[in-house]
Amino acid sequence: MEIAWFTDTWLPTRDGVVNSLLSFKKILEKDNEIFIFAPGNENKRNENIFYFKSKPFKKYPNYRIASFSSLFSKRVIKIVKEFNIDIIHSHSPGIVGTHAVIASHATKIPLIFTYHTFIQESVYFFSYGMQDFAKKLLNLWLKWYFRRCNTIIAPSKYVANNLPFYGEIKIIPTGIDTKKFESANGKKIKEEIGKPIILHVGRVVREKNIDLIIDAAPLILKKIDVKFVIVGEGPYRKELEEKVKKKGLDENFIFTGFVQDRKLPSYYKAADIFVFPSTYETQGIVALEAMAAGLPVVAARAKAIPEFVIDGESGYLFEPNNEKEFAEKILIALEDKEIGMKAKKFVKRYDIEKMAEKLVDLYDRIRN
Repeated sequence: MEIAWFTDTWLPTRDGVVNSLLSFKKILEKDNEIFIFAPGNENKRNENIFYFKSKPFKKYPNYRIASFSSLFSKRVIKIVKEFNIDIIHSHSPGIVGTHAVIASHATKIPLIFTYHTFIQESVYFFSYGMQDFAKKLLNLWLKWYFRRCNTIIAPSKYVANNLPFYGEIKIIPTGIDTKKFESANGKKIKEEIGKPIILHVGRVVREKNIDLIIDAAPLILKKIDVKFVIVGEGPYRKELEEKVKKKGLDENFIFTGFVQDRKLPSYYKAADIFVFPSTYETQGIVALEAMAAGLPVVAARAKAIPEFVIDGESGYLFEPNNEKEFAEKILIALEDKEIGMKAKKFVKRYDIEKMAEKLVDLYDRIRN
């Protein structure tokens, strides 16, 4: 099968969308050919990746925005016809994602869209006073976009139940390579840090609510001496580091910055517990990765998270933004010797092989 993926975020940026695409790509390419359309430095082709000339987004330079004028070019339609594409699959509703709509309309090839992110909750990038207007505009745009799709994929039941779309919605979570995290070795990192590790992995952005880890830290440190390890990079890192310093917690926090894929499983294996205070998630892939490594997960009872972190079964939940309950659940999880093994067993249902099979089945049904 010839499959075209359209995404407004791609390597070297690493976020949930890119990680999802890479996970599925590795499995699907065994029997299918994947063509990727993504923003880049210039209009060019690199093997099966077609880049659009784009500029960095000022408030988050890791993200690039393709030129609006590119929408008037017939380049994508020609490529789609040339390679006899069977399915067009969009992963974002931005400018590159709009190319997917245009190509689908021009060629009559079915269009699938995966709603990865609650983009309405990122409007804090806009100045105050513009945020309400931006939300309304985004909602109108999404409704227009959804109506152009044959099928919508939601990564969770929560997302499926909260989309303004009245056609078919298929729930297919992003799977993970459970074996990669099971077999990792975190001994070296654990020895270097020398204390119990409370880990967070993800983009360092405001919506991930990492502030709550810092707020809860003094309550935890009264009971046990630990290190909080924040893995990831993003525009909010400097503010968080200043907050840690202001609270006198420098000795208890480590900000690693970006960690390469091959090293990331070792951080999970080295940790004693994984914390996930975000109230933003459509799924929460990092929580599943932590479970695969046998880690207890303490997460906010928000949006899609309770579908994957089952309180007392695969982790512990706390009320969003409640730093006291957050700290209490962390301390409980640190004492629970069985919850990590339960999580490891639970997460096998989300192995990437199983999720990729569901995606291919959907492709086959839509194109026939």
